[in-house]
This record gives sequence, structure tokens and C-alpha cells, in this order.
Amino acid sequence: WIYTAANISGGHLNPAVTLSIFACGFFPLTHTLLYVALQVGGAIFGAYVTSTLVPGASVGMGDGGPGCFDRTVVGDGITDGHIFCWELVMTFTLISCVYACGVAKPGHGSHTPLAVGLALLCCAGAGGQYTGASLNPARVIGPLTIFACGKDVCWIYILGQVVAAALACSVFAFVSGLGPLNPHTSSRTLHLEWHEAMFVWMIGSPPKRLRHTGRENINDMLLEEKKRRIAAKSASSGSGARASGALGGA
Repeated sequence: WIYTAANISGGHLNPAVTLSIFACGFFPLTHTLLYVALQVGGAIFGAYVTSTLVPGASVGMGDGGPGCFDRTVVGDGITDGHIFCWELVMTFTLISCVYACGVAKPGHGSHTPLAVGLALLCCAGAGGQYTGASLNPARVIGPLTIFACGKDVCWIYILGQVVAAALACSVFAFVSGLGPLNPHTSSRTLHLEWHEAMFVWMIGSPPKRLRHTGRENINDMLLEEKKRRIAAKSASSGSGARASGALGGA
């Protein structure tokens, strides 16, 4: 599915991935809200389809429903703290792989979905026996909505995944910097007022006063600003060289 959707939507499929990328400044708020709504909606629809296809499954059946994350899938002796930590570590690993392969430049191109899939496989192999390896809030919410299962543990799964999303963003920002849409970045690089920077973070487009054709995006603005700085630096270096030459001639 990631290979199928990567060139169209980025192939997020996971609210934790989408929220983390938004927080880091690589995705606007409007797209984030739409993506999360569609991801959760897809999970709910998938759980409903499962309830009609799996023998013995029914809407509202409670714990033990297909695809549920409840006490029936948690390993013996596993506490709530174990669930939280396992989901945090596994989700952090998955999102960090997304950052390293799909967000960082130059990245790994068409190999990114394979790398992300292998990361998911490794996480599921390591922690699946303890928590069922959700790594995705939508995977918890979908069965919860249709089967009413896991009501006592769903928040632990989701909390661990959301914390992992924030942690993965923080680590990537420390290593590689925040994305171009983050207000701290756009306000500095494009010399925006704070309210303009927040607006950019919400809609993903630069202010109208900076757009010449009306079709430029934030990356076009950053590229133009970079060229302007290089030109200014070259002009300054040229002026310095001419001044040195004049002094030497004198």
C-alpha cells in the first residue's frame, strides 16, 4: 500500500506518522487534519468490513474481535507500562525510519517503502508477542469503534504512539533541523512575521506578498531566497576583491 500511494499522497497510512511530520514542519495543518480523518475513517470502514466477512464476528461483540487490541492479545504478565513502552519504542522506530528514508535529503527514493515495511516487520516481530504491535492509532480506533473492544487499554496504545511521534520529530529536528513549514524555520528564512509563519504552517503556502505568479509553494520561496543570498554573497565577495585590487595598485 505504501508503494501504491507514495507518489500520490506520500503513503502515510498512519496518524502517528502524519502528526509527527506536521509537528516538524514538513506538512501543513489542513492536510494533516484531512489525512488523519481519512486514516481513521478507513480503519473504521475496514473493521466494519471485517465484521461482515469473518465468521463469528459481529458489531459490538467486545473484546476478542478480529483486529482488536485488548487484553486478549496482550501477553501474560504484561502490564500497562509494558504496553506503553513497547508501543512507544516500536512506533518511534517506524517513524524514525520514515524520517531517515522518506523525509531527509537525499533520502532513499523508491526504496523508502521497502525500508519502512522492513522496519514495521522487525517491530512486529520483536513486540508483537507482547502488545500485538499496533504502531498506529487508527489500527486501535477502527476495531474499538466497530467491536467496542479494548476500552480499558486503547488509551495506553494511543498515548505511547503519540509520544513516539513527538519524540521522533524532536530527534530528527535536533539532527537535521525543522521542516520549511515550521514557524521557527519560515519566520527566519523568509523573514516572516510570526502570524504569517503560523499561517504558512496551517495552509502550506507562502504569503501572497511573496508570490509573484500566485502558484509558488514554500519550497519555491526557499529556493529563491537561497539564490538571493548566494547572489548577494557573490556580489559582496566581488566588491571586496576589487577593493583589495585597488589598494594593491595604489
